[in-house]
Amino acid sequence: MLIKLHIYSGLFVSFYLLAFGFSSIVLNHDIDLEHKDVANTWAKDITANPELTDLQLAEDIRDQLGLMGWLPRWEFSRDSIFFNFTIVHPGRKYHLRLDLKQNQVTVQESPKGFLAVFHGLHFLNGNIPNAPLLIKSWAIYQWLALAVMMISLVLGLWLWIKYSYKAWQGFVFGGLMIITLTIMLLI
Repeated sequence: MLIKLHIYSGLFVSFYLLAFGFSSIVLNHDIDLEHKDVANTWAKDITANPELTDLQLAEDIRDQLGLMGWLPRWEFSRDSIFFNFTIVHPGRKYHLRLDLKQNQVTVQESPKGFLAVFHGLHFLNGNIPNAPLLIKSWAIYQWLALAVMMISLVLGLWLWIKYSYKAWQGFVFGGLMIITLTIMLLI
C-alpha cells in the first residue's frame, strides 16, 4: 500500500518537476524560446477615455477586449494621437495601438509557442489578470505538488530504511542530501 502511494505521488509531481527542470535549463543557458512573428492582426472600436492615466487606460482597453495578461509599464508610449502598449502572458504577446481620435484599437497577436508556455509554468502563480479558472488553479497544483513531493521524500526514506537499509548507504545518501540542501539554501 505505501509503495503504491509513493509511486502515485511521484507520478503526480512528475509534470511539475519536468516543467521546473526544463525552465531551469532555459534560465541557466539564456535560451530564447519566444516566437517573434505576428500571427494575427485585428482591429476593434472601443470606448476610451483619454483623460485616464496610461495604466488605467491600458487596463480598461484590456478588459473591454477580454484579453488576459500583464501590462509592462515600460512599454507604454503616448502622444496626442496614439497610445501604444503591450499585454503579455505565458502563451501570447499582444501589441496594441489605440487611435485616441477614432477610439479604435489595433491588436497584433504573437503566440509564443509551446516551449515558451512550458517554460512560463516555472513562474506562474495564477495571478494573470482576466485569466480563466484553469490557469488560476496552476498555483494550487504547484503547492500540492511541493507538499506531495516532501511527503514522498519522507515516505521514500522511511521505506528505504525499513526494507533495505545499510549503514554506508545512509551516510553517503544522507551526506549528499545535506550537501544538496545546503547548496540550495545558499543559492
